[in-house]
Amino acid sequence: MTSTPALFLDHESLVPLIEELSKTLEVVAPVYAEGEPVFATWKGEALALDADNPLNSPVEFFLPQKEVLFKYVQYSGRYTFSEEPPKSRLILGMRPCDLQAIKVLDEIFGTELSDHPYTSKRKSTIIVAMNCTSPGKGCFCASMGSGPAAKEGYDLLLTDVGSGYLVESGSPAGMFVLRANSRHFEEASPEHLKEKERRLALAEEEIVKRRLALTPEQIREAIDETDWEEVERRCLRCGGCSLVCPVCHCFSVMDRGVPDGERLRCRDTCTLAGFSRMTSGANPRASLGERLRHWYLDKFVYIPEKTGMLGCVGCGRCSRVCLSDVDRWSILREAIE
Repeated sequence: MTSTPALFLDHESLVPLIEELSKTLEVVAPVYAEGEPVFATWKGEALALDADNPLNSPVEFFLPQKEVLFKYVQYSGRYTFSEEPPKSRLILGMRPCDLQAIKVLDEIFGTELSDHPYTSKRKSTIIVAMNCTSPGKGCFCASMGSGPAAKEGYDLLLTDVGSGYLVESGSPAGMFVLRANSRHFEEASPEHLKEKERRLALAEEEIVKRRLALTPEQIREAIDETDWEEVERRCLRCGGCSLVCPVCHCFSVMDRGVPDGERLRCRDTCTLAGFSRMTSGANPRASLGERLRHWYLDKFVYIPEKTGMLGCVGCGRCSRVCLSDVDRWSILREAIE
């Protein structure tokens, strides 16, 4: 990883820094909307960096809930196609769990047959990650090996050390940002580095204490032992768990408009009945219990086989959004205890 000596940025200098960056980049950051933190384009609002991780993952800026893949126009029996170029963007405050999710999606969308809409957004985005020193109550990133400290994949990394932010670079793009805005930074002290390690150690201890890890073998056993019919009775079939998950990447494609129009990609989920239903009407996963079991297998068996990484990063969003208060991690633990 490309790096430079750690720098220090006091809290008061952060907003002036991103004001300068927003002159040439679209800055996405956690801000408050109706009292709740959300990742959105920053327009001078108060930052929500000290709040819980927003329910909407910043991954949606690479894989939106709905996006236009291209537009088409027909003239004299021939079609011409056009697409919007990706925005030059900086995402501020991405937590390590979401950073790990992007690493998984990079393997899925960026290798073999590369997905152009996804990879073009990735290449045009600078990621300023933020270590998680105050994990939320539903987080279990440490149990998934995805936090609370970010290890790679960022351009810049912030750690709140109380008096300000310890700033570390992880790429040439990150180094360029630091050098181009050097007046905002000062050299970090050994005390800043020690405080970073102390805070992250406490955060990891807190997470592990309340959310014990399971081995891959235990997870597979739990999936086999779970009463999926009972889980099905508790589920409201809304699909919200998948739509807030930063790793879930199922989608549907449709054309809107004849003869001129646009091709859309919309997020979808394998937990909904229509996703696996065939044209004939047959459905290989007709019951919700079967679909939920498949969801777990995808997270903990199929994605690891394909990428070498778990398909769950422990962000806890699926449990936070569930209208039935179904804790997805507790289902597994209950099955083997």
